Amino acid sequence: MIEKIINEVYSNGYSITPDFFSKDEISSLIDSFNQKKDNIKKASIGNNNLKTINTDIRSDKIVWLDNNENTLAFFFGFINELTIQLNRKCFLGLNSNEFHFAVYNKGDFYKKHKDAFNNSSERKITIITYLNENWGDEDGGELVIYLDNKTLKIEPKAGTIVIFESFIEHEVLICNKDRVSLTGWLKCSKDLTLY
Repeated sequence: MIEKIINEVYSNGYSITPDFFSKDEISSLIDSFNQKKDNIKKASIGNNNLKTINTDIRSDKIVWLDNNENTLAFFFGFINELTIQLNRKCFLGLNSNEFHFAVYNKGDFYKKHKDAFNNSSERKITIITYLNENWGDEDGGELVIYLDNKTLKIEPKAGTIVIFESFIEHEVLICNKDRVSLTGWLKCSKDLTLY
């Protein structure tokens, strides 16, 4: 499955895989989220000293993860293998990652944007894993990815994983009920000890 994802990202810039994670794995991720949900805060836009909260652009809430957490070992094991394979196939120089749980309550959205910052080239690959069981068409909250020749709309159903290059524009449409994802980035961070 990882080889399929790598080839799709290499060829198309994105990969969408429904039911990538099993029901037990999704339950484990949901349990991890439930342990952290008391620490959720309003999400900001920008990076470094330029961070600001702007609810006209995004209205979701997030809680950051520590990739050493034992309950998420299977997830970060997959992320580490994915990173190795992406570096072998795509020569991206990925050497770090960051992940958070993102919560969209009813009425929340995130307008069209790129995950790669204008003042930084660290974020290379975006990874979104959906944790929403029993999600229907009427529930909204779709991820929309804007490509040069087409637009993709992905329902945030539990187990689906979406991986794409972080410079690709995308948005989250208005949610009609609460929606949770595990979202993050594979990064190429400069190691200052090398210079």
